[in-house]
Amino acid sequence: MNPAPANARADAQATAGGDGVDWDAVHAIDLVYAQDCHRLCGDAHCCSFARHKARFRILAQQPFQELPLLPGEFEHMAARGALAQFGEFERRRGEFALDAARAVPYESIVSRRPGCACEHATRPTICRLYPLFPVHDVAGRLLGVEPQFGVYEELEALDGAPRACAVGSLPFEQLQLFLGLCGRLAASPLHLFCLHAYRATKRHVVEGLRQRLATAPRSAFALFEWQLLKNRLVDRDALRAELTTLADAFAAHYGERFALPGPSNAAGGTP
Repeated sequence: MNPAPANARADAQATAGGDGVDWDAVHAIDLVYAQDCHRLCGDAHCCSFARHKARFRILAQQPFQELPLLPGEFEHMAARGALAQFGEFERRRGEFALDAARAVPYESIVSRRPGCACEHATRPTICRLYPLFPVHDVAGRLLGVEPQFGVYEELEALDGAPRACAVGSLPFEQLQLFLGLCGRLAASPLHLFCLHAYRATKRHVVEGLRQRLATAPRSAFALFEWQLLKNRLVDRDALRAELTTLADAFAAHYGERFALPGPSNAAGGTP
C-alpha cells in the first residue's frame, strides 16, 4: 500500500478535527475477507440487510441503509468528493450527554440508493470492517474480533437463526490489512472510544431484549422493532453510567489526548 502524499495526509487530518487520523490511509486499506464474498451469502447481504429488514413490519417499508461514521469521516468523504456515491442521503448527527461537560457524539449517513449504498473503493470504515468488529482494550491493544458486528447479528443469535453473512473468521492472508486498519483507528483515543461506546451500547440493548424475551418469548426482530418505535430500547440512566465509567477510564489513561465534546443541549441525544 502506497502512503498518501503529505499534503493529502494533512488535509485528511484537518478534516478529522486535528485528531491525527490519516483518513486517506484508512480508506486506502482494501480489507476483503473473502474474494467475491457477496456470492457466498447469495444476495450481497451486507449491502442491504434485506433478509433482516424483511422481518420488520414498519421499519422496512421504505428501502434505506444507515451507515455509522466515525468523527471526521463525513468531512473527509465530502472533501474527497465521495458523497455522491450515496445517491439521495441524509446526514444524521446526535449526541448522548454524560454530564454537563461531556457528550458521546454519533453520526451516520442514511442512503436511499437502491441496492448497495456505496462503492467498494470509497466505502466508509464500517463497510471495510464488516462483518468482524475489532475488540480493543482501553490502551488500544487488539484483543480479538466480535462476529456479532451489529444489532442485526445479535438478533439472529437471540432467535437461534443461522448467520446471513457467510464470513465468520479472519483469513490469514488478510491479517496484516486488518491489523493495519485497526491500528490506525486505535491510534486516535476519540475513535477508539467510539468503537468501545458502540459495543457497550449494543450490549446494553441486547441484554435488555434478552431479559424481555426470557419472560415473553417471541421473535427478537419483532421485539426490537416494537421497542425502537416505542423508544424503549435504552435505559438512559444505566447506559449513561456505563459510558461515563468508560469515558473516565479513557481520560485516566490518555489525559489531555482524550477529550469528548460538550453537550449542545441539556437533554442529550439517544444512541
